Amino acid sequence: MRPRPILLIVNPTSGGKAGSGPGLADDPELLTADALGDALERRGMTVSHRTLAEGDDLAELARTAADTGHDVVVAGGDGTVSIAAAALVGHPEAALGILAAGSFNNMARGFGVPVTLDEALDVIAAGRVSEVDAGWVVRDDPDAGRPFFEAAGVGLGAVGFVAVELAERHGWWRAFRALVRGLRLRRTPMRITIDGTAYRTGSPTVVVSNGPYHGLGFAVSAEADPTDGLLDVVVFRGMARWEVLAHFVAVARRRPRREPRIHRYRGRRVTIEGARRALPAHADGVSIGFTPVTFEVRPKALRILR
Repeated sequence: MRPRPILLIVNPTSGGKAGSGPGLADDPELLTADALGDALERRGMTVSHRTLAEGDDLAELARTAADTGHDVVVAGGDGTVSIAAAALVGHPEAALGILAAGSFNNMARGFGVPVTLDEALDVIAAGRVSEVDAGWVVRDDPDAGRPFFEAAGVGLGAVGFVAVELAERHGWWRAFRALVRGLRLRRTPMRITIDGTAYRTGSPTVVVSNGPYHGLGFAVSAEADPTDGLLDVVVFRGMARWEVLAHFVAVARRRPRREPRIHRYRGRRVTIEGARRALPAHADGVSIGFTPVTFEVRPKALRILR
């Protein structure tokens, strides 16, 4: 079979966040749309390419490419890759290729995609397709649900992600005040229901993972497998807020760490409620409102080149 034509989408602003690891290539000239397109064409691919500009609708570009018989290759970080991936969830033929040009590249690493340039290009040219799971934020209106590929969470972790989101939109001072308010909140017990079995916990945060890494390369669920048809649920029992924050710092940059007070569960559907008040929730670092929230796994929802 001839390989499917590719739409290559390049985000020129990806990468460079503080604490990030090595880049996809040392020479930035190798990461332009023209250079990447030429590299794929030398490997026998038919390529059209586009550099993202302000106002571009990445999701629509990916959907249109898929509907016209193309695979989609994204050169960018997790934020860029996740938008294209969400647009391709459930598409019966189109596959996603990843050129991991971001700061932490949790999706590429979690999916087993190479994060060095030549190896990643070779994988795309080989055309081997695998299917991976997506987590899903369940809504009463089915059209309002949304996928996530790294992790979702409730409580302290969500406060941190919301603070980062506020910083990007409104500045660090407002984000700092939001984080301080969140840290001052009294611990609120949660009710967690996993595949019909209910638990009660005073954990400061609960993380629901589709893949092994999220956020700033946090290896909170380092054993999570995005191909097993299950979500991994991590509960921090008997830990103070500062201890949870210290653990997140310790597992940043994908450094696994054993902590006996962390309890792990697996399931296909997870509902989390605040026992006394609503708690903030996020999915892949984006605020999704407050509890109660329900997450479920969509097995083999996304086709990727790896």
